[in-house]
Amino acid sequence: MMIAKIPTDQILMGVTTALLCVCGIWNYRWLLVNTRKGEWLVNRFGQQKAMWLLCSLFLVGVLFGLLLAIDIIRPIQWKE
Repeated sequence: MMIAKIPTDQILMGVTTALLCVCGIWNYRWLLVNTRKGEWLVNRFGQQKAMWLLCSLFLVGVLFGLLLAIDIIRPIQWKE
């Protein structure tokens, strides 16, 4: 069985995306209170739903980043 080599830039993009989303989950309260988009979410959906929506979006980002880093999701590769 041949194991394909994952490009290092793909691993870097995936890990960076996942880490940034984890930071977003860690600071979700600050994001909801101190940003215009966070205030809009709270005004539109209420505090509790806005929190769940924001954390859910960040969890999807973590999942996407990890799947990208382990080569389940592959970016478009243009022929050179």
